[in-house]
Amino acid sequence: MTELQKALECLRPKDFGEVPLDGLSDFLSDLFNNAELIANSVPPPPNGSPYESSQRSRSDANGATSAADLTVSKARRPAPATQQAELQKAWGKPLKLSAKDNETGISVFKMAGHDRHGAWFARTSVHEGLGFTKWKRAMMQEFPESLAVQGGPGEGNVRGIGGDKRLEDIDVDGVGKLQVYQLSAQFPGPTAPREFITLLVTSENALTDASKIGNSVPRHYIVVSIPVTHPDAPPRNGMVRGQYESVEMIREIPLSSGKSASTSDLLKHTRSKSRDRSSTVGFAESRGPDAKGERIDKFENADSDDPETNPVEWIMITRSDPGGGIPRFMVERSTPSSIVQDAGKFLNWACSKNDFPSYEDDEETAVDESKKSWESERTFAVSESNGILAGVGSSIADNPRPHSFRRPSHIRDTSDGSEDPSIIQSMAAAVEPYIPDPALNSLQRTDSRSSTTTSSSIDSFASAEQFNTAPEGPPVSSSTPLDAQTSRELERIEQKKKQLQDNLIAAREKQGKEMEDASTKTAKELEKATERHNRERKKQEDKFAKEVQKLEARRERETKKVLAKQQKEADKNLLLKTQRERDEWKDKAGLAETENRLLKEQIGELQRENTVLVAKMGKSEGGLEVLRKVREELEGKGRTRASSRASAESGRSKGSGSGSGKGGAGKREREGLGERSSTFHG
Repeated sequence: MTELQKALECLRPKDFGEVPLDGLSDFLSDLFNNAELIANSVPPPPNGSPYESSQRSRSDANGATSAADLTVSKARRPAPATQQAELQKAWGKPLKLSAKDNETGISVFKMAGHDRHGAWFARTSVHEGLGFTKWKRAMMQEFPESLAVQGGPGEGNVRGIGGDKRLEDIDVDGVGKLQVYQLSAQFPGPTAPREFITLLVTSENALTDASKIGNSVPRHYIVVSIPVTHPDAPPRNGMVRGQYESVEMIREIPLSSGKSASTSDLLKHTRSKSRDRSSTVGFAESRGPDAKGERIDKFENADSDDPETNPVEWIMITRSDPGGGIPRFMVERSTPSSIVQDAGKFLNWACSKNDFPSYEDDEETAVDESKKSWESERTFAVSESNGILAGVGSSIADNPRPHSFRRPSHIRDTSDGSEDPSIIQSMAAAVEPYIPDPALNSLQRTDSRSSTTTSSSIDSFASAEQFNTAPEGPPVSSSTPLDAQTSRELERIEQKKKQLQDNLIAAREKQGKEMEDASTKTAKELEKATERHNRERKKQEDKFAKEVQKLEARRERETKKVLAKQQKEADKNLLLKTQRERDEWKDKAGLAETENRLLKEQIGELQRENTVLVAKMGKSEGGLEVLRKVREELEGKGRTRASSRASAESGRSKGSGSGSGKGGAGKREREGLGERSSTFHG
């Protein structure tokens, strides 16, 4: 599971300055390897059957007109490599969805994130009724279409998020395409509009042998979205910046037919038969002079070996943060239903759309169009944006041409009346069915960021002369009469060939001027790069100083807290000690008081007993003698006071008369003993 979490780290937010523009091939390759592992870690929908034993459930190609018309396919791709198959356990079981969401055949999974940035969600489904080619073209066109719509934030969106501007567009030959988009969305209610700056990486050549189906890698299209900061997209007033990370992929599941064919054979088969059956992907020229772009046709009874009838697996992994202090638990609670509803919106749009803009229109729209009045208010229904960003914007791709490179900053001025040389490749697209591959490829070119742009462009334009020797169309037998439509098409091709030659001459002249300005542009670019580096360095230094200052202040606060805690602890200990000593003295005082009370009780009892004894002994004959001996014994122990009082009493007794008899003597003995008893009690 650690391998999956490590792969997900590649989707974390980045600064565009961190993207290695000089090593994009390796950068994109590593990114697509991680994206493949992430996509293969998602378990397939339950209750399916292996693709080897599965059959097509419908015979039409692109026959669905809405998401409800699509068929949920039971076909399942084979399990990926053992190492990647083990990662599927991390997603657990599918989440429980509402009855309405269950009808779509989409399974949703949830996996806890280990980086404290929220949980990951994944959805997966397999559909029939929307061919792979049309599906891929729809994913490519989803976002450029919103660029052409002027209005508020998110205007013209398909899944709740729309494009305002395309900031970067770099094509890496043989690997994929890297783009940067400025996006926006408007949520319902009193929430502020959101904006997103997204690094969008797309490829149709991203999977490795780990994803083989049979003996070949299936047709696929993958979109990786990474939050990014770009110097040309500062925060806009009145908009809250959010983030979303996602990997989205469509993958064909080729089913067996009467004729076994590999993926490459299927592609060739599609190309060879396209003109015979009015083309699955038709060009504007074949539909009249007023038609534009491409048309995806549908067939009610397609050939059994037509690859457009194969099921398509749709996978997406996403995590989002709409910003603005929205609690994470609210975002995660609404994400499962939101991504299912967003998928339905896309399928409804893709199924109902048959015409797509041409490649050059796609480029011009993405470059020239930008939202000019996003401040205008617009209220969205809850069904349009689902309240919280979850799964929106996860498949926004643009130009599918593998050899095109257009950036806003590199648009050439065509005010002099000559067409941009890039028109050549769009024209080549129009005549592609009639031109052999070598001649067509010679018309394609790739711009470069360095000063080698001029020379490489001249070479590519020079190679276009091969077009002169290319066959002018399909071979036509002299015995076969040409119909009017074919004649018009051939005439149109001749006109375009002449126009290409004129454009080639104009392009050479323009390239000569560009060569003169190349050194100046290079110096300016270097100066701009140096200034940008200095700004970034100063920004980092200021950030570091602020962080150090914060740490110092935090350390001082922590020190004060520790000292205060120690002082409080000392005061507490002193108070406890004083209370303990007080309690001990209170216990001692109580004990002494108890002892005094007991002693007093004992003394009182002894006094009463002594009085009774003296009284009884005084009445007996031997008692007087005993009393006398007791008195003498007490006097011998130092009872001076008692002795003095006894002597005085004896003197008074003698003075009163000596003939008192035994009664008088007994009385004196009793009184003397009583006095001693009183003295003892005192």
